[in-house]
Amino acid sequence: MSIVTFYSEKSLRRKLFLLALGISVFSVWLITVTFQLLLINVAAMFQVQVGTASLLVAVGSVAGIAAGLLTSVLSVRFNNKSLMLVGVLFTSLAAIGFFLAPTFGLVLLTNIGVGAGLAMTTPMAYSLIGEIYPLEKRGRAIGGIVASSTLAYVIGAPVAAIIAGIGTWRSVMIWFVLPISLASLVLAFLVVPKEVNATPVTVREPFWAGCQQAFSNRSAVASLFTTMFGFAEATIAVYLVSFFRFQFSISIDLGAIVMVVGYLFSAVGGVVAGLFVNRVGRKPLGTITILAAAMLTLSFTFMPTFELSWGLNVLRFWFAGMSFTAGGSIVLEQVPKFRGTMMSLNSAFMNGGMLLASIGGAILLNLYNYQSVALVLGSLGIAGTVVWVFLVKDPCKTQKSI
Repeated sequence: MSIVTFYSEKSLRRKLFLLALGISVFSVWLITVTFQLLLINVAAMFQVQVGTASLLVAVGSVAGIAAGLLTSVLSVRFNNKSLMLVGVLFTSLAAIGFFLAPTFGLVLLTNIGVGAGLAMTTPMAYSLIGEIYPLEKRGRAIGGIVASSTLAYVIGAPVAAIIAGIGTWRSVMIWFVLPISLASLVLAFLVVPKEVNATPVTVREPFWAGCQQAFSNRSAVASLFTTMFGFAEATIAVYLVSFFRFQFSISIDLGAIVMVVGYLFSAVGGVVAGLFVNRVGRKPLGTITILAAAMLTLSFTFMPTFELSWGLNVLRFWFAGMSFTAGGSIVLEQVPKFRGTMMSLNSAFMNGGMLLASIGGAILLNLYNYQSVALVLGSLGIAGTVVWVFLVKDPCKTQKSI
């Protein structure tokens, strides 16, 4: 099926395409939502420190790096739909594993499926957008995917809190995460086209061709490092509810509200950025929003009251959501011939940033406090801004100027 044919047709399948991508991305983030909200509960069940329990992020990140690198190679030969479905399947299996795991060690091991699911599903969703949508429509579509991942927190946090209140954090996996992931698997299978390239492939590219092109492009490499630093800064969200519960003694229910409001602002910010990215420009929009999110991370844990700290963090979510849309729009265009490879590498670097932040955060939290975690992660966000400003180029702007 050609890009023009699928994009222009008026069928129900065409209309449900972006929805199918969005629900798939939504489903693979639900486990992460559950752990961010109930991290203290997980630690209490297995009698480990909260910092130690946060190593779940590290394990998932290692798996995400491995899966991202593997997918960057496999995407040269295998279609994006198949790889995305495998990612959602990993999430479904992880939900079952968390429900059954009897020890913290097995919980850590099961989180490999979460990292792999995220590393395969989200990049393939971006790649499919790059193949299906014309350039002027991609920003809005990417904003929709950013909103889908953040809406997992808006919807998932209160639902997880309710289910955990009735049962435990394990109940969330089997009553909520598993049904949603299976439903998204079926919808994506039915709606997303298997092939969108109408040009027959006469010469099979080597598995490493996409990686070779990506790493030989200085702007592409710089955009990957910006992703790594940006997601390291964004990992402050893992500690957010735990920080407010520790610092201001808020309840789990209020913690869920904190997550809902923050990620709702992030979702709206992502959509708004998609609407304005063509007018403002991908790079200027990214510069402003990446820097703003980093500065707010540096400051919100030092506020004397819950209301002021929460208010600054809500602003951080808004700018973070906008930065994800701006950044994703530029990364998607760096190596157009190998979008699947580029977005998979982006996922690997994203997980690399989360791994760096989770290990450093666990050490800092066990030895010092939440403020030290915020200072380090905010500083990484500043580093990402510097790389973005001086080394990343917007290929779309270059093409227009020629």
